[in-house]
Parts: sequence; C-alpha cells; structure tokens
Amino acid sequence: RLASPLLAGRRALRNLSRLELADNGLLLLPAGMFGALPALRHLDLSNNSLVGLRNVSFQGLGQLQSLNLSDNSLGVLRNGTLAQWRGLPALRHIGFGRNAWVCDCAIEDLVAWLKESDQVEGKEALTCAHPEKMQGKALLKINASDLNCSVPVDLPSQLQTSYVFLGIVLALIGAIFLLVLYLNRKGIKKWMHNIRDACRDHMEGYHYRYEINADPRLTNLSSNSDV
Repeated sequence: RLASPLLAGRRALRNLSRLELADNGLLLLPAGMFGALPALRHLDLSNNSLVGLRNVSFQGLGQLQSLNLSDNSLGVLRNGTLAQWRGLPALRHIGFGRNAWVCDCAIEDLVAWLKESDQVEGKEALTCAHPEKMQGKALLKINASDLNCSVPVDLPSQLQTSYVFLGIVLALIGAIFLLVLYLNRKGIKKWMHNIRDACRDHMEGYHYRYEINADPRLTNLSSNSDV
C-alpha cells in the first residue's frame, strides 16, 4: 500500500527530505519503495513490527543522514544490508534500540559490523532476546565461542556430498570385486566343481547307508560280510 503512492508521485517526492513512517504496524517494506527519494535525509521507521530488511534497497539514498529502526522486531540483519549502509557516505545516525535480536550464528555479520562502525547510536545497550541462554547479553560482547558455530551451517549439502562420495567408493569396490571374479573365473569354476563333486560323494554315502539301514536283508548281508 505504501509503494504505489510513492512510485506514482515520483516527481513530487524527489525533493522530500524527511519521511516519518513510525507507528504504522509495518511488518515488511516493499522492495524499491525508496527508489524515488534521492533527496531523503531522515527516515523514521521506529515503533513498527519490522521483522527483516532483506528485500529492501537503500541504494540511491546518498543524502540519507539518519535512520531510525528502534522498537521493531528485527532479529538479524544480513551482510547485504550492512554493505549498503557502508556505502552511504552521509549516514551517521542509525537507531537499533529495543529489537528482538536472535543471537545465533546468523548474527555474526551484524556483531562484526557493530564493533567497527560508528554509525549506530547507543550500540553498547543492544542485547540479545533469543535464545534463552543468550538473553540480555550485549551484542558487542559476543564472541564466536558464544555462538558455537563450529558446525557448518550448510550441513545438509555437506551430507549430500558425503553420500555421493560414499556411493562412488562403494561402486569402485564393487567394480574391483567383479574384476577379480572375472580374472579368476577358471579357478572359481574348478573350485565350484570340486565342491559339487565332494557334496555329491558325501550325499551318495549317506544314501547308501540309508538303504542298508532300511532293508533288513542288506543289513544281514553287511553283517556277514564283516565277519
């Protein structure tokens, strides 16, 4: 609803220097909504419900001096957004207070930027809201060991690669096994014939003993022959 009037009044808004959008219950900002505001110097987005700025472009706001994002629901800011702010030469005041920062591995970029940036007002007071074990911890005091990021984030793709590698190894083992069988086919065939003959002789012996035990006449004959 905000993007349409901004884009429609492109010419009328080119000289706009201050935009107040506080207390509007905003969840997300339309992509490209600031493209028609090259003269914008002060942008107030405080006291909304913004959960992210991933699709928002701040490029072209070369005169932007202050940006207020306090009292929202921001959990993390991506490196792409931070890089855009680094490229705004006039931006000197950014307000982040009272947001719901999620202090997991995804917040590493924001923490690194905060430690080197002088644009953020009151950055010492920024604290984690989630997870529970990190609640109240100052963002500036977070270290890599606190986030436990030793396990790669992209674990599913690594597992997929491992499965592919395991499949290749098993295929190679199978091919080698078949090659060994082929090269020793004559010996294996002879070995199988020997086993077959041995089993046949053994079974014939059992069959002969069974016939003797089953026929009393053959039993007496066998006893007399032994005498």
